[in-house]
Order: sequence, then C-alpha cells, then structure tokens
Amino acid sequence: MRHLLSLLSLLAVAFSASAKNTAPAATDSVADSQSVGLVLSGGGAKGIAHIGVIQALEDNNIPIDYITGTSMGAIVGGLYACGYTPAEMLDVIRSQEFAYWSTGTIDPKLTYYFMEPPVTPTILKLNLGGDQSGLTSLLPSALINPLPMNFAFMELFAPFTAQCEADFNKLFVPFRCVASNVDKKHKTVFSSGQIGDAIRASMTFPLVFHPIEVDGDRLYDGGIYDNFPVDVMDDTFAPDFVFGVDVSAGNSDGDDSSMIAQLENMIMQHSDYNVPPRRGMKLRIDLDRFGLLDFDKANEIYRIGYDHAVAVMDSLKMRVHTRVPAESRKLRREVFKSLTPELVFDSVKVTGGHADQNAFIASRFMRHSTDTFGVIKARDAYYRLITPGKLRNLMPTAVPDGPGGPFTLRLKATIQKPLDLGIGSYLTTSTNSMLFLSAAYRTMSFSSLDMSLNGWLGQNYVAVQGRAGISLLRNMPTSLSITGVASRQKYFPNDRLIFQNSESTVATKDEFYARVAYGTAAGRNGKFEFSVGYGHLADKYYNRPSATNPAYRRDDITQNLGQARAFFEHYTLNDHNSPTAGAQYSISAFGVLGYHYFTFGGNTGSARARRAWAQIEFKSRNYWSLSPKISLGLETDVIASNRKLLHYYHESLLDAPVYDPCPSLTDVFLPEYRAYSFANGSFVPVWKIGSFLQLRGYAEAFVPLRDIQADKAGLACWSNWLPRVEFFGRLEAVATVKSTTVKAFGYYSGAHGAGWNFGISLGAYIRAPRFLR
Repeated sequence: MRHLLSLLSLLAVAFSASAKNTAPAATDSVADSQSVGLVLSGGGAKGIAHIGVIQALEDNNIPIDYITGTSMGAIVGGLYACGYTPAEMLDVIRSQEFAYWSTGTIDPKLTYYFMEPPVTPTILKLNLGGDQSGLTSLLPSALINPLPMNFAFMELFAPFTAQCEADFNKLFVPFRCVASNVDKKHKTVFSSGQIGDAIRASMTFPLVFHPIEVDGDRLYDGGIYDNFPVDVMDDTFAPDFVFGVDVSAGNSDGDDSSMIAQLENMIMQHSDYNVPPRRGMKLRIDLDRFGLLDFDKANEIYRIGYDHAVAVMDSLKMRVHTRVPAESRKLRREVFKSLTPELVFDSVKVTGGHADQNAFIASRFMRHSTDTFGVIKARDAYYRLITPGKLRNLMPTAVPDGPGGPFTLRLKATIQKPLDLGIGSYLTTSTNSMLFLSAAYRTMSFSSLDMSLNGWLGQNYVAVQGRAGISLLRNMPTSLSITGVASRQKYFPNDRLIFQNSESTVATKDEFYARVAYGTAAGRNGKFEFSVGYGHLADKYYNRPSATNPAYRRDDITQNLGQARAFFEHYTLNDHNSPTAGAQYSISAFGVLGYHYFTFGGNTGSARARRAWAQIEFKSRNYWSLSPKISLGLETDVIASNRKLLHYYHESLLDAPVYDPCPSLTDVFLPEYRAYSFANGSFVPVWKIGSFLQLRGYAEAFVPLRDIQADKAGLACWSNWLPRVEFFGRLEAVATVKSTTVKAFGYYSGAHGAGWNFGISLGAYIRAPRFLR
C-alpha cells in the first residue's frame, strides 16, 4: 500500500510540473517555467500576515517552490512546508491550544486538579540544591513556561520529521530556518534534524522563551543575526525569483515602552531587509501598531497581509509567469499528507534524573514493556507528570524506529530540587495583616513523598500546618496523607484600622487537630477524599464589665472530638482569588462524636457533656464570561447541621459556624453571621478593564435557618424559622501581576460593628484549613 501511495505521489509531482503553465508576458511571449522562493521575516504575532500573503499567492496560482524563514516566519514557513494549507495554519494560530502554548499556560483540560499544589499566599519561592540553588532561582529562566510548547511542537512536527527522514528537502516544500548561536556569535541554518526543534530554536526570543539545545549548543531566535534570510534562500536553493515578505519592526514612532519591545530593540542586531531587484521583489507590511505577542488579533493581521499581497499581485505576475493550478497543488498536498505516519510509540527512554527518577517518568508512559501507545496517552502522561510542579522542564523528542514508525519517545527531564522555601504575606489597612512562611520537601519516584510546613503570623491570627503524604501507584492519581494544624484566631467587636489596637478582645478560638486522609482524583477536574481526624478545640469568651453586668468573667469552652469526613470538589476556575470564568463545587459530609467541657467564669470545675452530630456543607462558585469585558458570577454557601445548642448564649455563638463575607471581617465577632445552619448567595458582576485589572461587585444575602438567641438568664435558645435576611455589599478594584494581587475595596454591612469600611490589601487572604467551621 505504501509503495502505491509513493507511486501516486510521484505521479502527482509529475502532474504538478506539467501543469505549470505560463501566463503571457507584456510582450505576449511565453516564458520557461520559473522556480519561486518565498522568504519570511520574523516579527512575532505580526508574522501572521505571512499566512495572508501565502493565501493570496495560492489564490493567484503563484508557485511556492522553496521557503526560508526566521522566528515567526519559520513557524509559518515550517507549517506550510509540512503540507498545511493557509486556512489550517490560521486555525492553529487562532486555537485555544496555541494561546496556551504561546503564553506558557498549562491547559486545564489536560491536568489533574487533584495533583496540583495547594493554593497558598506564597509570593516568592526558593528552590534549593544543585546549580539552581540560591537567590538566582527566584528568577525564572524564561518569562514563558516552556512545558506546554514542548509537547505541542513534538506532536505537530515529529510525524513530518519521520516522513522526510529528517531531510528538509523532502518536505512538501523544501524548507530552511535560521537560529542564533549566541555563545559562538553566529547564525545556524537548519536543513535537517527535528523540524520542531529547528522551528523552536528559530523563534526562541531571549528571556521570553527557554533556549533550545541542539547538539550541545543553546540556540535562540534567528532574528538576532538574520531576521530576513534572503541569503540563505540564494545560497541554498538559488531560485529564479525571490519574493520576500518583511513584517519586522520599522522606524515608526510606536510605543516602545513595553518590556518585550525594549528587549527587541536591545537584542536584535541589524539585518539586511533588501531583495536585489534583479533577484525578485520585496513586500514590506507595516504592522508596527501590533505587539510581538498580539496573537489574539490574528484575523486582523491575516487580512492586512492578504490585502497587501493582493495590492502588489499585478506587479508580481508581471515577473512570475509560471502558474500552478489549484487542483494540482491540492492533489499533491493530499498525497503528501497520506504518507505522513501516525505518531505511535513503542518505547520510552528518559535522561536527566537519577535512575529511579528516570524509571518512574518512563513508567507513566508505559505500564507494560509490550505496550504501544498513541499521542493521546502520551499527552495524558506528560501533563500528569508536569502538573505537580516537580519538573523544571521536560523535553520530549519522537525518534522514528524506521521510515514509517513506530517511534521511540525520548525525554530529557530537568527535575526540581526537593527543597522549596517560600514567603508570602497579606498586607492590609485593617488588622488582618499576616506573614506567611513555607518549607516543602518533595520527591519524584514510585512512592513520591510530599512534606510541607506552613506558618502564618499575624496581628490576630497565627497558625502552623504540617503535612506528609505519599503518592500511590494507581491508574488515577491517589495519595495517602496526614495533616496536623494548630491555630488561634482573635475576635474583636469592630473592624479596625491597622494602628487601632485599643479594642479589647471579645473571644479567641484555638484549634489543634490531626487528620489522616485517603484521596483520589475524580476525573481531571475533581477530587474525592475520605478522612478521619481528632481535634482539641478551646474557645474563650470574655464578658467585659458593663452597666448591667459590672463583673469581668471569662468563659472557657473545650471540646475533644473525633470526626469521619467525606469530601468532593470539582474545580475549573481560571483564578482562585479573582475568577472570571469556570466553576467550583464542593460538598463535605461528616459526623462528629466527642465531649464538650464548659468552665463558667474561670472556675476550676467544669461541666462535661457528650456531643454527636452530622453536618453537610455545600459551596459553589460559577462564573460566566458574557463578553470579552464582562463576566457574571454566582456564589453559594450552605450548611445544614443537626448540632444542638450549648447551654449558654455566647458559648453557642462561638461554637456555631461563621460566614465570613470578606477578609476584613474575619476577626470581628458578628453574631449576625453565625448560625448552625444557614444559606448565603452572592451575585458578582465583573468588569475586565484590562488583562491585569478588574472591577468586581458583590451583592450578598445571608439567611440563617434559625437564629441563636439568649433568654433573660443568658441561656441559649432558638428563634423562629427563617427569622431574617442579612444583606452585604462590596466593591473592589483588583490588579493582578503574576502571583501578587492588589485590591482597593469598600463594603457595607448592616451587622452591628461593621457598617461602611474602606481599605487596601496586597496579597491573597488564605488561612490554614479548619477542623470544624
């Protein structure tokens, strides 16, 4: 069958050659067949115009016999050389997958939420050990994460590398691309090898993308030394006519204030952008109003390229007389694609780590030595490996075992050092500011060990959390862990500014607990956990002297409780702190059994009572993007419990779950937001002013199932069913840069001690997990 297809290919090529006809020249003479070489400059997203130019050439049956390109010109030229049509190339550029590759974003549809590191207030992280230890590891080696692009380029180009036997002359159109060897101060022209590596090297802009290593040399963007490879076209292919397309930055007075534009001006050396008139012609397209990363403007840039090419088409036709009929080109492309092998792997070889680490990485792809697997399974294993953040880089290469495959998957791993130190904070104008410190030890092996120690130190909140877990070898990601937490939260009667420390403490809550959990992934976006735990809870309420009660009294409430808990969560939000799209659903069901001790007024004696109850908690956050600028969110928080009232009113209030509408009120003792069972709903409109700036509004309603009330003797009693609705409103401007969030906010609450308040915060407000809410 393959020989038959090869014969068809030869016939198609012959047909294509014979079908090239010549249009009459100005003198009505008929010229011999001409070869045409297409030269494509670099220019980042501006290079999308190259696709429009190619479409215009095909629409007018102008032949493209050879292609040379640099940077984005190498991407477009390489795709065309591999048989992609202009429409298919544009589909790739406009796809969500390309948006992920070009920005270094890991596609959430390919990861396991269960395996992602927990969200913490960390701002800076230090990875210790080896050559990357020390302060230098605070800075990334590139602005854009290389991991998504690594696999994507292998998937795109490896089959064509096998088809052409790593010889770029055997592609649908013979192809060359240019990269820069900065260490040796010269350009490198690729004519063979892995097509994906060659194109990656040609487009690897320094500091933005991670350098590509080929034969021991680190290679960068070809535009540093040759952004318009006309000389490569002449020296390699010597076509009869050269048509060059230049979309590089000109000398306009555009905005050069962006970091990328400044880097481009500093790094790019002078290139010759001329095509000698005797050799051909050049098309200069002014796209200076677009940035290097404006891929979201693909349609507009494509149309500009197409229109500019059409505008010079008459002049081009005067000099290029040869034509290639569309049907001939289509047939030859179809035959070429029919010979492209499927990407199927029969073995895996890993380098870069220790022997057990390499074996573990290989095992994620091949569970049995006799297995073969396709690109879908390979992609799943790849993203499963990179999700936990234990790999700095993982570079896949598909090496064909023969002309038609199958392939050996070669992986070069750069593994993170096991010890991480982190620091973060939440700084605000209220008294909720706190410092966050973390240390983690994480290994990658068949029984990967994850240990962490986190600490929070604030004016009103302190906590320590320790966790140790091991990964279990299962088809779905699974782990066994133990967690211990000690925390203290102080409560005050009012929200206060950071310098207002004169308020007396109303209450404190201390929690000390340990929990053993078995967890597993529930699909890619969910997780399920079953746990058992034991907690020691100590609450103190301070009865301050008043006109009706002149005596000072401290009541102590202590509980020793066992808990069995089942927890499920589904998570697809695009941001944990300020989402604009996606959803989060969580449901927790648990039973509690233990003893409660109450000491009245600090007396030495205490009353002991047995406690048992069941509780279900449901939370949801749903966000819909209604337009590029507007999103709408709905959030709910529901607790249903059969927990019984304790003896005294304040004792029961401290024991009850609390709803915290915003961080500023987490240290304010508000009876209005405490109930054993309640429901809360929030309506959240979001205006996305820019890529880093939002304006968010919150309109919330809190409804207790029954209020906790005090009788004349100060004992706790129930109110009527659904006694009231408590409203809360908040408006905040949010600016997010990398892992740091800055907010300016104002809120109003009708609860006593709240009212109107305004403030500013820096960082994410995330506390240690609670044993009971």
